[in-house]
Amino acid sequence: MSKEFEEFKRSIGENNSRESVVRKKHQCPHCSEPLSEAYIDQNPFPEIPCPSCGSLIEINSLKESPVKSKNERADIRCNVSLKVTYQSFNRFIMEYTKNVSRGGMFLKTKTQHKLGTKVELFLHVPGFNEPIKITGEVVHAHFLNVKDEEAGIGIKFLDINETSRHILINFVRSLEDCR
Repeated sequence: MSKEFEEFKRSIGENNSRESVVRKKHQCPHCSEPLSEAYIDQNPFPEIPCPSCGSLIEINSLKESPVKSKNERADIRCNVSLKVTYQSFNRFIMEYTKNVSRGGMFLKTKTQHKLGTKVELFLHVPGFNEPIKITGEVVHAHFLNVKDEEAGIGIKFLDINETSRHILINFVRSLEDCR
């Protein structure tokens, strides 16, 4: 990560960090989605389908992994719907964020994305004519067995240019639930 981006994360996260609580849970080895004990226990078969990505998982191969739950993040999430445009599979795509934090965003989408994929995003911030460019990585996917409005991907920010960094810092600081 660039020095500028590390500074960006620190500057919009000042006084907003919460101590992270980590639990041990079972995770899908394909999409990293947590699997509840109840879901695993209700299935009498040696393999279960992941409720998120649909991959078959051998119950005996499941290992406990540290997983953060929705409200136990290290960074405060700012619930804001911002337009995001990007190109994927030679298509121009327009989606909206569900939330943004100093380290990433959740993008509402029904378009499947492979974990680890690098994406070049253009985030449209109100009050600015040009979108800001952010390079990110798909770190979470949530598609199957969820309501359409809950489907999407988690993007971890990898890089952001200096001008975009200032625009995003000022915008996030202006939000009521992110002060």
